[in-house]
Amino acid sequence: MPTGRKRPPMWVIVLVVAVVLAGAGFGGYQLLFAKGTAAAGECAAVEGADDASKLSVVGCGGDTATFKIASKKELSESGCPDGAYRELRDAKNLLCLMPNFVEGKCYAADDKNQAFRVAACDDPETIKIGKVIEGSDEPEQCPGGNGIGYPEPPIAFCIDTPGAS
Repeated sequence: MPTGRKRPPMWVIVLVVAVVLAGAGFGGYQLLFAKGTAAAGECAAVEGADDASKLSVVGCGGDTATFKIASKKELSESGCPDGAYRELRDAKNLLCLMPNFVEGKCYAADDKNQAFRVAACDDPETIKIGKVIEGSDEPEQCPGGNGIGYPEPPIAFCIDTPGAS
């Protein structure tokens, strides 16, 4: 017995299915491949080394925020400024990363991820950030000239070795 309800035309069904599939495909692409969300000034955690690296944007206050994105450039632009920047590339961009060092904290090398991690200050292998000088990339301003400077953005980190005797 007919219910009196008409079925939509086949072209409407095909159109709805096509729109849903296109949206799902675009969303999946963005989740899997698009790294365009990172911006200069944001902090990041990086897992892996070299071409196998995965970057995640994180809050700057946490211990996992091992890097700060110093600059973001198109691949057609020249590389990172002079300095100890870590370079990460994707299909569209070059990210220049610098350490997200915090004054008073200690750090140890994290070779697996080509980074530094927050560590206890009593380890002889750690460094301590004695002072952060924003607006200048001159480590000569640090006690004994012990520091590292970055020109973009201009910042210098004064480095102590608390565990060394």
